Amino acid sequence: MKKMALALVILLLTCACVPPQYQGTITAANDARKYLPSGREVREEPEYQQPMCTRLNSLPVKKRQLYEDYYGTMLTTDKSWLRTPGGNYSWGIANTGRLSMAYFAAYVKSTGKYARFKTSIYIDRGIKADMVFTFRAGSRDGEVLKNLTIRPGETRKVDIETGGAKKLFIFTELRINHDTAEKIVIGEPEFYNCR
Repeated sequence: MKKMALALVILLLTCACVPPQYQGTITAANDARKYLPSGREVREEPEYQQPMCTRLNSLPVKKRQLYEDYYGTMLTTDKSWLRTPGGNYSWGIANTGRLSMAYFAAYVKSTGKYARFKTSIYIDRGIKADMVFTFRAGSRDGEVLKNLTIRPGETRKVDIETGGAKKLFIFTELRINHDTAEKIVIGEPEFYNCR
């Protein structure tokens, strides 16, 4: 009982010490916290929108001719590699094994002109820091089309304009602060156009 009374006194003193001009800011910040996502659920980036068209002309990146490993990746239909808390995928690009202080990078290629590219990306909960995925047009030195930050345990949907590029470079890097990655998945990548 004494500990609870002491905690209440400390709380009252802390609140009393905050100047009145800042109390509204603190209250607004605390109110805003209840609208933030928990971080372990599927979250779509704010710019992500469902395709405006109902009929798509698409090219799923399922064949070896449409994929090229740069480092640490494989194109797979193995359901055990493609099972994630955010969804189960029929095909995708995943890491070949445990990765630590390494690149995770691949090229995806189209056979025609496609205006957009979409996929979902998952990184496992064991990774100790956020990861930034970069999408580049044409090559690893090409124009940056999108940078996407993903938190550990999170699945993010991505839908970007290709700028007419027939080849995209998807890249991220595991650094010392990330520790080890058990699973990174780029789920059901595909190029598409609206018909």
